[in-house]
Amino acid sequence: MFAQSTILFSMLYMMSFILTISCSDWFLIWLGLEINMMSFIVLFYNRSSNSIEVSMKYFFIQSIGSGFLMLMFYSEFFWMDLVGLSVLVYKMGGGPFYYWFPPICESIGWGSCMLLMTAQKILPLLLVTFLVSNVLWLFISMSLVIGGLGSLNQKSMKRLLAYSSIHHIGWILSSNFVNESLWLVYLLMYSFMLGGVVYTLSKDKILEISQLGKVSMKMMFVMGMLSMGGMPPMLGFYMKWWLFYNLMMIDLSMLLLMLVMSVIMFYVYLRVVYQVVMGGGVTSSWKMVSMNLNLSSLDMFYLMGVHVGVVLWMVV
Repeated sequence: MFAQSTILFSMLYMMSFILTISCSDWFLIWLGLEINMMSFIVLFYNRSSNSIEVSMKYFFIQSIGSGFLMLMFYSEFFWMDLVGLSVLVYKMGGGPFYYWFPPICESIGWGSCMLLMTAQKILPLLLVTFLVSNVLWLFISMSLVIGGLGSLNQKSMKRLLAYSSIHHIGWILSSNFVNESLWLVYLLMYSFMLGGVVYTLSKDKILEISQLGKVSMKMMFVMGMLSMGGMPPMLGFYMKWWLFYNLMMIDLSMLLLMLVMSVIMFYVYLRVVYQVVMGGGVTSSWKMVSMNLNLSSLDMFYLMGVHVGVVLWMVV
């Protein structure tokens, strides 16, 4: 029975994306967002008292955002761009409306946390493309700063990755000034980079940074963290460099902020990698032969940043 309900709500979850993307009426778009929210709540709910609290918290947070979004759709509000972007950034957990995002990530499982940091951002980001204006730079800068500074001195890996996700929201939003579909490419690449890290942490049941010494797949974890930090020649470096190159014609002061915050985030990632490398774990798994073919290919994907980057450059 539980498996059948999971399959049912997984199908509803996928259908909510199709409904929202394919509709041109604001009411149906709102309906798709609500179906997406309710099906996601059911997917991460696990019949515990903590899960009930988190489900209600997430429901009220998203309902408030949906209510303001519906009000904006059917009213002739003067500051349409500011209100619309504020609501959408609030729904995806970006700065300065980030306060609910790290606690929710910390209270749910790794799989649900992965969905919250990636797939749940697709629909709000899709609607952001219709409201792109100079006001968006405010949310970009706030996301970059909050994500970079908030990740410092974090002991929980879920909170650290949540603030890292907030930081990457700033980069994803900035891609709207380059190409209207580039945000999807960046989000897809970020999902690949984050996927290996989350899989490793979930497999080894690691919740705190102090536990990183017992990581069983060190190679994949280290490469995933360094790729998210933007270390060349990995995939994350290409995505940030390509955005940086194209934004040079728009605002140099914003590029300076993006560069400084990226250096801070890279320091955070490097500190985590140091815990893995020097953690003194009993089991070492640096050898590629200890992994299966799929996980080894993911490591190669991290290292193929330049080659994948050239192909994406030609496509985008």
